[in-house]
Amino acid sequence: MDKLIDNTDLQIIEQLRKNSRITMKELGEKVFLTGQATKNRVERLQDLGIVERYTINTNCPAFGYNVHALFHVDIDFGKRPELIEFIKKASSHILHCYLSDSNTKMHIDAHFKSIEETEEFKAYLARFGTCHTHIINKEIRGTHPADE
Repeated sequence: MDKLIDNTDLQIIEQLRKNSRITMKELGEKVFLTGQATKNRVERLQDLGIVERYTINTNCPAFGYNVHALFHVDIDFGKRPELIEFIKKASSHILHCYLSDSNTKMHIDAHFKSIEETEEFKAYLARFGTCHTHIINKEIRGTHPADE
């Protein structure tokens, strides 16, 4: 992978991580390329599968989702398919969901409108295995460097 991208590509990726809405002209100015050369590089990064999508971060509390929680589920034998199907159909307040450790553990990052709603979700998850909940008080560092 390292030979497929150079330092300019890395600079482009960093700028896109900070602001995916930047114009190709503005991006080119930041990495010392023309807008067209920048566009060509971004398209190449997309073709290589390095840049997969452009997205936004939403402020969940602005929509009334004031409780941020992480759930860790030790999935009971045979219940993984049903749990995965539930998560796929669950509402959009689930930000991330990961399987780990030979697909026997699930980690869920979600926002809720209340502690009661959080507890209801936890109780439902408990049908699939042992569930541990952690209420988030403050984010120290996110994956998006735009706030840095």
